[in-house]
Amino acid sequence: MTYTDAPMPSGEYDGVFCSDELSNRDEPAKITPITVSELTRLIKGVVDDAFPFTCVVGEVSSLSLPSSGHAYFSLKDATSQIDVAVWKNVLSHVGFKLKNGLKLICSGRIDVYVPHGKYKLIVTKIEPVGVGALELQFRQLEMKLRQEGLFDPRRKRPLPRFVSRIGVATSPTSAAMHDFLKTLATRTRRVDVVVASTKVQGEGAAREIADALAFFNANNARLKLDAIALIRGGGSMEDLWAFNEEVAARAVAESRIPVVTGIGHEIDVSLCDLAADVHALTPTGAAAAIAEEDARYVATIDDWSARMTRNLEQRVKVLRDRLTQCANRRIFQAPGEALAERRTTALDDLEKRLSIGLKLTMERREGAFKEILGKFEAMSPLAVLRRGYSITKSADGKVLRKSEDARPGDYLETMLGEGIVRSVVVE
Repeated sequence: MTYTDAPMPSGEYDGVFCSDELSNRDEPAKITPITVSELTRLIKGVVDDAFPFTCVVGEVSSLSLPSSGHAYFSLKDATSQIDVAVWKNVLSHVGFKLKNGLKLICSGRIDVYVPHGKYKLIVTKIEPVGVGALELQFRQLEMKLRQEGLFDPRRKRPLPRFVSRIGVATSPTSAAMHDFLKTLATRTRRVDVVVASTKVQGEGAAREIADALAFFNANNARLKLDAIALIRGGGSMEDLWAFNEEVAARAVAESRIPVVTGIGHEIDVSLCDLAADVHALTPTGAAAAIAEEDARYVATIDDWSARMTRNLEQRVKVLRDRLTQCANRRIFQAPGEALAERRTTALDDLEKRLSIGLKLTMERREGAFKEILGKFEAMSPLAVLRRGYSITKSADGKVLRKSEDARPGDYLETMLGEGIVRSVVVE
């Protein structure tokens, strides 16, 4: 059957023009013609009955995202395609972003648009093929935030060397909180903890996490926090999804206070972990990271303490041995006898030293005396006489210096070097 826009011959049915080929066929006795609208409505009814709900797999093509919030695209395979419409209320619950080339499973109903006589798939649920919806959403949001620089290592700040007060955003009754505090207490006892109670799972949890971080930052002038810990125990991807939502990841990245995360198990990495300044693998690891410097100094102090204890014990042993030796000495065993013996020994020693001192003193004095005596002897008249000279005195002891001083008959006394000669003056 072919259609034409040429004017219809008079007498033909309005709205329908048949070619000669069709007009020559055998036809039923009577055919009641219907309008295009009626035909389209009939088709719509058949389609609605035949396809009340269907799932179609195909690749996204010709994606359109107008400002209305709806999404329109074609779902195609190697040989065919079908138009698809996703209304705004459905699209808002799709966690990932639609893009051309993405392979999807679209569930919904087939709808015939009567004015144009076209049909399309009205989608009520979308799932990616080959990867879970959450996984795809995670990948897309991670790429977006990474391109914005939220995960850039250069923007990450180290934790303060010594942390004295921290804010903790988590459920205060959770096992994660218990493990966190227990680990913190074993490594340091000087850190104060301020807790902001938040949901860590389910609807609204991401918003509460963001609000808790905002609260800590807004009130830090009063709280004086050195760091914020964002912690949660392990779970499935769905359980941990609050930490993969954009509002929570941005709150971590925008925090003016350094943030350390300990979310899930070692294999779990959330967008909050990637945005945090310090990413620990578990709540226990987060506590260890906060108290790292304290633990190092505690270990150093413990080492010093052990060394001092060993040194003191060794010193005490040496002094104890010396005390034992002293206790075994006679002075402590029989102090009276020892003191008397020591006193006697001291007196003997003093007497000996005094005797030696006196002897040395006498010898020094005798030598000095002899030296002086020699000088006097050298100056004595007797020394002159011993050289052959003599001294003659009169009877009255007057020394005669001239012969005229003597008269015949005077008694004279002549002193020689050795002895005295008495004589009488003859002439």
